[in-house]
Amino acid sequence: MKYEFLKHWRVVRYLIKQQYSLSQEELELLLFLYSEGRFTKDDFEWYSAIVPWNPKRFSKLTEDGWIKKWGSNYKKRRATYALTHKGKLMCARVYRLLLGEEDFPSSERNPVNSPKKYMEWRYKRAMDDINKKG
Repeated sequence: MKYEFLKHWRVVRYLIKQQYSLSQEELELLLFLYSEGRFTKDDFEWYSAIVPWNPKRFSKLTEDGWIKKWGSNYKKRRATYALTHKGKLMCARVYRLLLGEEDFPSSERNPVNSPKKYMEWRYKRAMDDINKKG
């Protein structure tokens, strides 16, 4: 059995980081939380322990509209959180791009559509080639 859905991970990751102004660690953390559904701060901290430490990451993701407080667990009096609609849409888009269900954008919305640096040009070219191969 051959799996190829991670074949273009680097290109997808680059696009998503550019379009949503996320760091690689933030993107990976949001993808982890996407699969968790509702989560506690302990769940967040568990994954955060394996990426470079940033004590402000949770508050930044909350302030930027990626994470929202969902409710409280009354037995333990612990808050639960979930990804916002924006966060869920972004994560779902990552999977659609990886699975080839969505083309890379070729409009002006693509932040690498007007490359200013050599590597941006290379990524734009890769996205165009991937779209052509469809």
